[in-house]
Order: sequence, then structure tokens, then C-alpha cells
Amino acid sequence: MTFGIGNQRLNPDLIGTVSFGLSVLLMLILGCSEQTQTIKALSFKNFPVLEYHLIDRPESRWTRTPENFKKDLEWLYEHKYYPMNLRDMLTNFNDLPEGKIPVVLTFDDSSSSQFRYLPDGRIDPDCAVDIIKIFHEKHRGDWPMRATFFIVIGTNNPDRNLFGQPEYREKKLRQLTAWGMEVASHTYWHDRLSDISEKQARYSLARSYQTLKELSGQEIISLALPMGLYPSDESIFSGQYQKIKYDFKLAAEVAGGLQPSPSSPKFDPHHIRRIQTIDSEWKKFFGRI
Repeated sequence: MTFGIGNQRLNPDLIGTVSFGLSVLLMLILGCSEQTQTIKALSFKNFPVLEYHLIDRPESRWTRTPENFKKDLEWLYEHKYYPMNLRDMLTNFNDLPEGKIPVVLTFDDSSSSQFRYLPDGRIDPDCAVDIIKIFHEKHRGDWPMRATFFIVIGTNNPDRNLFGQPEYREKKLRQLTAWGMEVASHTYWHDRLSDISEKQARYSLARSYQTLKELSGQEIISLALPMGLYPSDESIFSGQYQKIKYDFKLAAEVAGGLQPSPSSPKFDPHHIRRIQTIDSEWKKFFGRI
């Protein structure tokens, strides 16, 4: 049998051949798309997760000056790094532009030096958040406002609890969310998880999760281990305490060096390596003087 279109008559064998060819072409297009995604995922073997604490003066083991932090951002920008949140590892950095290497800026202990309001209502230009904001405005489109803040809530140092300034605690966390930054846990009391019971650890993690979620409006999925001390049973990173369910999908160490790509078989979401931002570490891992 043959089929007609107007005055033209088509052979069914020809129709089958054309259909088969179109199917093959579609498969090739889809395959190329998948291959492109795979190549993108494997375009870097490792990347830095940088660890900051105080942004203050003078420079010391746990303090980076505002001036040096600005220089860090400029150096990263010039060397084709692109800021992402820690949680973006779970999507294999899908939003990473071609030709860029991800860098995750992390801040521990939630001091006011990271986010501070001045008496006139402006953000302190020497705090980490405003430095990031100004750098973003200078390089809009090439440097989004991304960073992960590991926050403590109930320590005996008021300046370290939720960035100090208790009257602004919800405003600050909601602002971080609006900017696209990540709110994350550093436990409730800066607990050494290796030294407390499973019940105490779950209580600290659950209470931290609930408080930060309510204040920020984010789902809290990232954790930094105080002092880098791990519990004997890492199953406590997810679960439930009383009626509070939590799930920390990512846990960051204190040190460890460059972090393997999320597509690497070496990737361990509960052992995220970090680089401390002191001059000797910049030299060791980046050759930067």
C-alpha cells in the first residue's frame, strides 16, 4: 500500500526510514545534552570551601581584617572563581557558569563582625556581609551574593549568638535569605559533639535547626562541626528529638584542604573539607603570596 499527499504518493518503507532517522536524531540530541551536563560536572576535580571567623583588626589566627577579606574576594574573582552556597553541592552546582570554578565562603560562630547594623540603621561597611554586598554590586552578574553562615545561638558570648544585636536577629537572618545566602547550623551551644551523649547532641541539633528555620524561613540542611570534632555515631546528623525532625545533609570539617567535586567518588557529604583563610593556607593551596 502507498499513501498519498496531494498528487504525491509515498512508500511506507520510506516513511518508516524517515521516522527511524528522526528518532535516531532525537536520541543523539538528547545524548549530547546529557554528555554536556556530564562534562560540566567533571570540569573541575576539586574546589575550595573557605573558612572565616572574625572579620576584624588586627589580623590573627582566627581573624581576617576587612582589608584582607576584600583582597581575598578580588583574588578569587580575578582567578575565575564563582561564589556558591554549601547546599549547592547537592545539585552539583547546576547554576555554575561555564569556565568558572565554585568557591564556597563559610563563616563560623556568627559574630557581629560578620553582620552588624550601625546606630543609624546602615550595615557596617567593615563587616563581612556589607563587604560581600559591595563586591556584588561592583561585579553584578559575575559575583552573586552567596555565602554560608554557620550560626550558634546559646553560647556564653552574646556577640557570637545570632550575630549579636538580639533586637535584629530575625531581621538579619531574613535578610540573608532574601539575598540568597545560606543560613546553617554550628550547633545550638557550640557543642563538642565528640564529648556529649547522643541525646544531648540530638537536642542541640534539633533545637538549632528549629530556631534557625523559624528565624530565617530557610530549610536548614548544613552543619559545621565545632572544633571539627565528630560524634562516634554520625547517624545523629539526621533524625528526631521529641517532635522536631531534622536532616543535616552536609557537615563541614574545620580543615582538610581542597574539597573533591560532588561528582567524585571521594565526595563525602558529611566530611566537607575546608581551608582556613590565613596567609600560610593561601600559599599552601593556591600559591598566593
